[in-house]
Parts: sequence; C-alpha cells; structure tokens
Amino acid sequence: MTTADMDVDVNGSGAGAGDAVEAFVVVVGDEGRHSLWWPGRPVPAGWRVASDPGSRQECLDLIEERWTGLRTRPRLAQGDPR
Repeated sequence: MTTADMDVDVNGSGAGAGDAVEAFVVVVGDEGRHSLWWPGRPVPAGWRVASDPGSRQECLDLIEERWTGLRTRPRLAQGDPR
C-alpha cells in the first residue's frame, strides 16, 4: 500500500488556498481513518492528534506505517473484507 491509496486530506477546512503549510500532524478519527492536520488548529470532534508536528512527508510516512488497512473500525468489526 502506498500513501496515494490512503484517505489523506490536506486541503480540507484548514489552510487557505494560498497558505504555505510547512508542518503537519497526523490525526486519527474515531473510525480509525488517518489524515494530515495543521498544528495548533482545533481538531474536529471525533478526531485526536496522533503525532508530533513534522513535515508533510514525515506525516505521510507515519500514516503509511500505522494505517495498515483502509477499512474503518466499524467495517472491521462487521467482518467486512473490503
């Protein structure tokens, strides 16, 4: 699996289109999804910070290492093989 296969949101409701973001953190949602987020910004409900700040690539590498499947926790609990 590569980081291109992952649900990584770097253009969501955070930085504006012209903002230069140099550091990110990894956040993990209640369902087990991983994403990049901006250090110091409030994390949405249901998400928690799961890393120290790092470069975009460092955070993507951490996501690839930790998120070993694309299935969410509810799908895993139901035995969904997808």
